[in-house]
Amino acid sequence: YPLRTFLLFDSMQALLAAAEPDDPQDAVVANQYKQNPEMLKRTARLWAHIHAGSTVSSPEYTKTIENLCAVGFYRNAVIVALSLKSWRVVTNRILL
Repeated sequence: YPLRTFLLFDSMQALLAAAEPDDPQDAVVANQYKQNPEMLKRTARLWAHIHAGSTVSSPEYTKTIENLCAVGFYRNAVIVALSLKSWRVVTNRILL
């Protein structure tokens, strides 16, 4: 592998090994890490399922996403919006 690939992989390993929620790359993820680590894990597993083909780990999340996509919303936009709102939905409306 080229040196650039190795350095990128090494940087990713360092980020994963030593999370810095007070100096985040993504404020939403950092907030979930600090406030609700279980929700963060479930959301990460969902993204892994969607983008890397891992097994489905949260049928509840999957059902919520499918329900919102059925009324015309785009899947990635739904996941991002739900993540921002801690996966709280009331009568198919995202809580503000």
